[in-house]
Amino acid sequence: MKKKLRKITVISFSIAFILSFWLGDRTRMTTDVSGLSSPETLTNFDYFFKTVGYSLAITAIVLLAVYLINFIQKKGREQSS
Repeated sequence: MKKKLRKITVISFSIAFILSFWLGDRTRMTTDVSGLSSPETLTNFDYFFKTVGYSLAITAIVLLAVYLINFIQKKGREQSS
C-alpha cells in the first residue's frame, strides 16, 4: 500500500508539474490605485513556485481520492466476507 501511494505521488506530481509548467500563464493582471489593469510578466522564480504550488495541490487531491477509493473498497470486501 505504501509503495503504491508513493508511486502515485511521484507520478501525479510529475504530470501536474509538467502540465502546469507547460500550459501555465506567465502573466497576471495587476490593478493600480486608479482602477486601471495592466499585465505583468512573472519572474522565473515566481513562476516556478506558482507551478510547484499548483502541483502540490493537485497531488494532494489525487492522493486523497486514491486513499478514499482504497478505503471504500476495503470496507466493501470486509462486508462481503
